[in-house]
Amino acid sequence: MGPFPLVPSGQTVMRLKAVQTLVIVAASVSLAGCNVTSDVGGLFSGKSDHAEARGDMPPPPSSTEVTGSIAPRSSSEASREAMAQEPARREPAPQVSAPAAPVLPGADGKDDVGRGRALFRAGNFAEAELAFDRAARMNPRDPEAWLGLAACYDRMRRFELADRAYVRAVAINGTTSEILNNQGFSYLLRGDLPRARNMLTAAQKKDPGNQYVQNNLQMLEQKERGTKVQ
Repeated sequence: MGPFPLVPSGQTVMRLKAVQTLVIVAASVSLAGCNVTSDVGGLFSGKSDHAEARGDMPPPPSSTEVTGSIAPRSSSEASREAMAQEPARREPAPQVSAPAAPVLPGADGKDDVGRGRALFRAGNFAEAELAFDRAARMNPRDPEAWLGLAACYDRMRRFELADRAYVRAVAINGTTSEILNNQGFSYLLRGDLPRARNMLTAAQKKDPGNQYVQNNLQMLEQKERGTKVQ
């Protein structure tokens, strides 16, 4: 047999492992140095490899560039297309004012008061009473309707109804000179001269220049003189 191979000692093995480790570390540092050099060069040059790659690409087409066979749209066409794509909007219906209802004769009561006065002056007391009564029913707070109604009852010699109408007129308007005058005339028609004197005197105090009151006072004085002669 040949000679036995030499077996390295422990120190020798440790030295060999240390040399292998240094070789591996040196190789790694060499490779890392190449990468660092490449990256640092890119930073100092002002652009990276990706930036250089993008610089070689053509710029994107502008928004107004025409491609293919599609012609550019005008602004009016674009707006019409956009409006067509929007949901339909309901325009509010125009507000039409309703026509006012016609006011028929006698519909508000005032017409009946005017008609009643005209009929009263014409001496048609029955028709005038109907007009004033309708006006009083439509407007119970209208003193003119009640006063006209009372005057009609006086001429028709329906004095009880006249008194009721006078009470309604006084309750609404108070004891005016006009109401006192008419009440005085009502008592004059009845032949109750003392009461007629009281009412007409009170009416004269409220309205000294009232011609109707003065005429009724003169008529009352004639009645009183006629009564004394008898």
